[in-house]
Amino acid sequence: MSLGRNFKLLFAGRAASYIGTYLAPIAVAFAILDLHGSATAVGLSFAAWTLAQVSMLSIGGVLGDRLPRRTVMIGSDVCSTAVRATMGVLLVTGHAQVWELIALQGAGGASVAFYNPAFYGLVREIVPTESLQRANGYLAIARYAAFPLGAAAGGTIVATIGPGTALLVDGGTYATSALLLSLVQVQSTARATSSILRELREGWSAFTGTTWVWMVTAWISLYFVITYAPFFVLGPYIAKHSMGGASTWAAVVTGEGIGALLGSIAGLRLHVTRPLAFVGYVFLPTAVQSVLLGFHASVVALAPAAALAGFEFGCGSVVFDTAMQRTIPPDKLARVGAYSWMSAMIFLPAGYALAGPIGSVVGLRGYLLFGAAWLVVSTLFVYRRPAIRDFAYDDETAEPAVSPA
Repeated sequence: MSLGRNFKLLFAGRAASYIGTYLAPIAVAFAILDLHGSATAVGLSFAAWTLAQVSMLSIGGVLGDRLPRRTVMIGSDVCSTAVRATMGVLLVTGHAQVWELIALQGAGGASVAFYNPAFYGLVREIVPTESLQRANGYLAIARYAAFPLGAAAGGTIVATIGPGTALLVDGGTYATSALLLSLVQVQSTARATSSILRELREGWSAFTGTTWVWMVTAWISLYFVITYAPFFVLGPYIAKHSMGGASTWAAVVTGEGIGALLGSIAGLRLHVTRPLAFVGYVFLPTAVQSVLLGFHASVVALAPAAALAGFEFGCGSVVFDTAMQRTIPPDKLARVGAYSWMSAMIFLPAGYALAGPIGSVVGLRGYLLFGAAWLVVSTLFVYRRPAIRDFAYDDETAEPAVSPA
């Protein structure tokens, strides 16, 4: 079944904005360094983006269920365009200051927070129920294919022209997304039913009342802190001192990206009886990359292990997003998606910040091995809970999408 014109427009806009998403961090980092800012200032700029995004997600979820989702997403893209254009103009004209870039990073993170929850709902509105997993697979492909393109474009533009121009290009990707979204035709199911505070509480009740959602979200949150953050923080240090340097780590990160792209492709046609249990058990081998890094394994072994982890993460994200869209009531989908995303990401900055100090106390190898062991034990525990283990779609009662156009 064709996914239709509306989805093609959404896909094209999302693909364009993803390229800008992966272009921007390089541009922002070098812009701050060019202004004689420190590494701490670069870290603050990234923290400002993440913290602003997390803090605004719940409000973004409410608006995504109260207002037409397409309108909310266009508004978010317009604000993001303005933020990046302002940063670019300040840099190109030589008037930028480090504190201004950090503040604008916060504004950019806040604007993006309104896009993602509404995005969950819009996909549900324009894609037929039976095609949701395929649609999410294509969107994941756009996300992971954009990583090398965006990073390469960002590095090239920054090196040849300057970070200000790169950020203007990023603003152009958001503007492209807004333009394509304006062409989407859909009858929105979003409605304001009560006060914003009450809708916040209703969304939280829907999130905590759906056992498999909050359990998987809590597990992902701890995974980010205990296993994911230490791998990506300690990895460059170990690579520099014991594994051949930056080129080795670049191969590992590239392997992860390629694996995620292949996992997204696999997610297009994945059909299993119990999707959440399948994803959980398939996720177990991702612990291997932490073990190999802890023992300073050769890149010949570590890069494929990272690719395997990326594959499972890419495939798992497709399955999780589809499960949310197929089982959460459409009028609460943006709020539940916002709470899930916020809860999963809320501790990640702390994970990044604490990985180095903890590793220096307990030892890098010990910390990585602990993260691997925790992943195996927690996965076996969480994914054997009945709410997750027995999760399956009821195709006869699945609510159809509002507009398959």
